[in-house]
Parts: sequence; C-alpha cells; structure tokens
Amino acid sequence: MSILAETTERKALQEIARSLRFFSNLDFLQISGGDAVRIRHAEHIIKSIIENNGYEVRTSKRRGTYLIKQRR
Repeated sequence: MSILAETTERKALQEIARSLRFFSNLDFLQISGGDAVRIRHAEHIIKSIIENNGYEVRTSKRRGTYLIKQRR
C-alpha cells in the first residue's frame, strides 16, 4: 500500500519511468486496434504523471532510463 503525499518523490517517479521502455517492445508485435489505443493511453498517462511532477524522461543505451528536471 502506498503512502499518500502532497508530491510524488523522485524515487517513485524513477520506478514509473523505467516501465516506459517496455512500451517500445510492443511496436513490432501484432496487437488489436482497441488494445493499441489503450496501451498508448496508458503510456501517455505515465508520461503525464512524470511531467506534472516537473521531470522529463530520457533514455540512452549507456545510462538506461533516467529523469531530468524540467527547465521553467
């Protein structure tokens, strides 16, 4: 069970961001149209959670998935 807080801590956001790399694995698999829409919707929700907390997700082959603070 999670502890509710005013803001989401960076460590939780990092764990959420790591899940985004699995969405790219689905690009070359056969998925029904309805499922594809729901998958993309879930991906956008995850990205919006991260962005609403002031971060951007970056991926690289060397460093993996990491967060950077958004410039305002």
